[in-house]
Amino acid sequence: MLALGAVLCALGVALFWRANRPGPPADGGWAAYTPLPAETAYQSRLTLSFDDDRWAVLWTAGHVLGAVLVVAGLLVLSALAGWLLGRRRAGRRPVDQR
Repeated sequence: MLALGAVLCALGVALFWRANRPGPPADGGWAAYTPLPAETAYQSRLTLSFDDDRWAVLWTAGHVLGAVLVVAGLLVLSALAGWLLGRRRAGRRPVDQR
């Protein structure tokens, strides 16, 4: 269980990091094909901006899947920690003195 939680967290972080890297150019090399402008294509954006543009985030499917994997990994790790804590506490029951 520990390995599963750690792998899920690491995979989620790696996927989120990979989604932040610039991909290949959008041009497919076709001279006759002109892509639609970004404002008319079907896009879903969540832009969070604070004082400057360094904090702007564009959530893609890779970002969402990476975040879901990290949360799932943390849930597995917290469940394991709770189970281990419960087992340790159950072992400390006082002995019945008869």
